[in-house]
Amino acid sequence: MPDIGPFDFGSVEPDELDKDTERLRHILLESVKVLEKDGDRLINLVESILLKDQPSERDPVSMEQYKQKISSLSNADALSISRILSQCLNLANVAEQHHLVRSVLKANLAGEDLMYSCEHTLKSLIDEGISPDTIYNAICEQSIELVLTAHPTQMMRRTLIAKNNAIGNALSELEKQLTDYERFEWEEELNREVKATWLTDEIRRKKPTPEEEAQGGWSILEQNLWHTLPRFFRILDRTVEKYTGRSLPLGFTNIRFGSWCGGDRDGNDNVTADVTRQVCYFSRWIAATLFYREIDALLFELSMVKKTDSMADAALAANERRQSNKPKSILTLYKEFREGIPEKEAYRIVLAEVRDKMLLTKKKYEDLISGQTPCPDDVCYETAEEVIAPLKMCYDSLVAIGGKAIADGRLLDIIRRLNCFGLNLSKLDIRQESSRHSETLDAITTYLGIGSYNAWSEEQRVEFLLKELESKRPLIPVDFPCNPRVQEVINTFRMAAELPKDSLGAYVISMCQKPSDILAVELLQKVVGNKHPQRVVPLFEMIDDLVRAPTTMESLFNIPWYKKRINGSQEIMLGYSDSAKDAGRLCSAWSLYKAQEILTKLSEKHGVKCNLFHGRGGTVGRGGSPTYLAIQSQPGGSINGRLRVTEQGEMITAHYGQPGMALRTIEVYTTATLKQTLLPPPAPLDKWREIMDFLADVSSKKYRSVVRDDPNFVRYFRASTPERELTHLNIGSRPAKRNVLNPTIESLRAIPWIFSFTQTRLILPAWLGVCDAFKEAINKGWQQDLVDMYKNWPFFSTTVDLIEMVLMKTDPLIALRYNDLLVPFELQSKGKELIDLLNETVNSVLSLTSHETLQQENKLLQHFVSIRRAYMDPINYIQAEILRRLRSQHVDAMDPILIDILIITINGIAAVVNSVPAFQWYSLVTNLLLHVSEVVIKFKTLLLLPDLSDNLL
Repeated sequence: MPDIGPFDFGSVEPDELDKDTERLRHILLESVKVLEKDGDRLINLVESILLKDQPSERDPVSMEQYKQKISSLSNADALSISRILSQCLNLANVAEQHHLVRSVLKANLAGEDLMYSCEHTLKSLIDEGISPDTIYNAICEQSIELVLTAHPTQMMRRTLIAKNNAIGNALSELEKQLTDYERFEWEEELNREVKATWLTDEIRRKKPTPEEEAQGGWSILEQNLWHTLPRFFRILDRTVEKYTGRSLPLGFTNIRFGSWCGGDRDGNDNVTADVTRQVCYFSRWIAATLFYREIDALLFELSMVKKTDSMADAALAANERRQSNKPKSILTLYKEFREGIPEKEAYRIVLAEVRDKMLLTKKKYEDLISGQTPCPDDVCYETAEEVIAPLKMCYDSLVAIGGKAIADGRLLDIIRRLNCFGLNLSKLDIRQESSRHSETLDAITTYLGIGSYNAWSEEQRVEFLLKELESKRPLIPVDFPCNPRVQEVINTFRMAAELPKDSLGAYVISMCQKPSDILAVELLQKVVGNKHPQRVVPLFEMIDDLVRAPTTMESLFNIPWYKKRINGSQEIMLGYSDSAKDAGRLCSAWSLYKAQEILTKLSEKHGVKCNLFHGRGGTVGRGGSPTYLAIQSQPGGSINGRLRVTEQGEMITAHYGQPGMALRTIEVYTTATLKQTLLPPPAPLDKWREIMDFLADVSSKKYRSVVRDDPNFVRYFRASTPERELTHLNIGSRPAKRNVLNPTIESLRAIPWIFSFTQTRLILPAWLGVCDAFKEAINKGWQQDLVDMYKNWPFFSTTVDLIEMVLMKTDPLIALRYNDLLVPFELQSKGKELIDLLNETVNSVLSLTSHETLQQENKLLQHFVSIRRAYMDPINYIQAEILRRLRSQHVDAMDPILIDILIITINGIAAVVNSVPAFQWYSLVTNLLLHVSEVVIKFKTLLLLPDLSDNLL
């Protein structure tokens, strides 16, 4: 079999990761040989188009011949080659994720000091002079909520994600001590899963529904996080007791989960009130099912008869209720068992009642989902507190009789799960665009004959809203006639008022610009009679919105009604993706930093606890960055033990798709938040602020001059990237554009904007404007100041390092190929200008960081990037050719094979650029440079683009 993988290790010796990667690649190629009738020819063909030389070593003559070879490929061969290369990249990612978990395990077994672990962080805080009491209180008061969203960046089907997990599990089992027979079985399992992956259609053939997007989040919660959280709490508890002398409280949880899947209706008409209702019902049904299983298992475990008097009284009362009430039909199967419980087994008697009521709760949501009449509310659970009360009684009784070790088993795990997940796994946020609320109020005021709400000034709107908020009369007539858009908004608020308590989290207002936008939602919640209104969260997205945010919030804090309504706590969401699309990454990062500072101080002035909700994406261009560094680089005092952040698209699988990864992710969120709270970074010097203002201004002007002011830019963008073809991907229920009839930058959503440039390896949005900003700053004599900022200011150094990581994944030659092949001749000069600017940006960043090459200190990182390029670069050249062929055909007669090739190449490129391979995490481990002892890896040199699993080491 020919060697299709150029493994030139240079000074880096092959290690276990390389062996796993080679093993999986070998199985794949053998599978192709067996499963495809011309498998040998295909493998030889793949070998012939691999680019084994690095970009700097590729001479123009050979590259011209290479392009001709790609152009001569038949559609059928291009499809097979793309599939093989894409699978090689996917299996490399699987091997690296497995290696990551293995490395952490080895570090723990060897007693290594694992960076950002609970042990490492608490020890370092003690060494810094932080008192044990301060640490304990900070942990107990910590509140972190991770919000799973359905943003369309997860290219891979859930079926293939599951197969990847199975491959990783087989690799793990093969490293254990096994008998010959057991080893044979697991090797066969590994072969089966790789072969099954090859035979599985990697293309999503239909667009997912909002309900299906929600299912993806539930599967992560049910299969991984459900088991991970109790384990994490035990680790944290032991560490806290070791360093503070006290155990965590029984009701402790610092981690909770939210969701936008099925609730985010901003620009997505597929998300209706009925959809949101069904998603909430399904979520509570899954939670009831999981808790029923756990309580049923616990019932059999707690067979002890020794008990406290209060426990005996509770069991007696439960028995009396059982005897006085006729068993419900759903409990008939359990009647004999319950009556057979000896009266002295008080724990079982109490738990049997809890279990049966949980079963009725499960049945209630089954009925609601299927449209049948549900069980009465009084025989079901509505809140987690109702379940916790009898469980806590069992816990206290066991502790009192000397059975704390028993109580701290499954019983404690269930109590902690109830505190973490509640009875709905994750609270569902609702998000809607502000103009939809204004449109609804305008329809109401116009119908009532009191004027047009939309025509009123801001002062008139606020006056009207406050008057109605304090009024007791109904605002919406029973027979109110309105258009479907308005009716859907009203239906959503009515649905929210009818859902069980604690089903919903925040109501997020996108494109929020003024106080009336927030008050409008408060009024609409009131007029539908919502007894448990959601907290209303303004989302400030664009640069101008971020600048106006403090004025907007100050106006609200000065309103007595509003101040009373928020009860001392205000959540504010900050948009990273849209602000970066608006003015570029450098300006966006600084605007967000300043907004956090000002909003934090403003809230303190008004005696309000400010909770900032970070709407980060995965890639750097959408605000993404390695989690620990992102948290540490926030302004001091802006987190203060509270963090709410989105986990978007492919990040959900990357961070939580495997139990070991999920555990590490949760741990890093906890330790980073704790350290940022107790040891916040100092405020930047005034001179640094002045320079950052200048850099942001210059970079923003350059960015906007290219993206917004150039009348030909949109044409160039749509021609040079696969943006027009993204509709074939079926990766999300939401449309890619806000207005498909008006193809402007404003109409394009931030995700496809970044995604499209990532595919061509230009990655323009993440670096455009940076070179001009640095150049102008140096011209003003600030070169040494920039160096000082990079060395001593976490915010600036993280921002620059992330840009350097982005640049490492760019490729000017590949970007030029898209330009030459796809862009009209009259616009090709625009692409060449941008590619020249990319090269200038690389030089300017290297000058600032004093590096000769990008990521020069991380030889291990460079080694693995070179391996990936051998597979990914040919995919790029094939994609450019396929786009040319597609665009030469009539739109109604596109060859379906070409569309399949395009989707597969997009998948393959995304598998690298929209994921962070495991090798980048070596830099987060102290004393864990496996087989590369001569390499000194700075903690800042994490591989760019998304922060997929960056947490795990």
